[in-house]
Amino acid sequence: MSSLRRPIVGTTRAPLTKETPREAFDDVLARLGYELGAPDSERAWDDFRSLAERKSQVTTHDLEALLDDRLRAQAEQYQLVRMTIRTTTEEPAYARVELLERNNEAPAVAEATGDGPVDAAFNAIREALSVDAELVRFSIDALSGGADALADAHVVVSLEGETFAGEGIAADITEAAVRAYLRALSHERRVSRG
Repeated sequence: MSSLRRPIVGTTRAPLTKETPREAFDDVLARLGYELGAPDSERAWDDFRSLAERKSQVTTHDLEALLDDRLRAQAEQYQLVRMTIRTTTEEPAYARVELLERNNEAPAVAEATGDGPVDAAFNAIREALSVDAELVRFSIDALSGGADALADAHVVVSLEGETFAGEGIAADITEAAVRAYLRALSHERRVSRG
């Protein structure tokens, strides 16, 4: 996605829902200052619809955070294609990830277990990308109130003696954590390739 941001003028704070028609969504994007081409506009609509299915009301703040996160993700080295998580009481959590690396057509796929869903997902990422990244710091914040608030994850990883940070936003805590982890690894990749 590419966007040109203009100052927000007269933006409504009324929440959007899964019943919001496409025209109203496009109007909100325009008022928020997003100018998206056809493919990016379709991806934005799909991301919004996915979020609206999970969250009863999507505020313009939610929408901006989600779209800004997805815009940044497209420029990163690694992108999440698909993730499966399973947790069961008294058993290790299971994760399967499909990741796309820039300039590679086939996704990297791996499965792993861990102490919880986030740990299992991070283990699967390390396996898929064949990296030995140590998690230094991990935190999750809510972007708003309520049980359906977007999760804002922050990670710091250490690779070969250097640390790299990443942030990810999603409706699901584990997905937000994975997006943050991939962003940190993407930063490492940019630095190592100089």
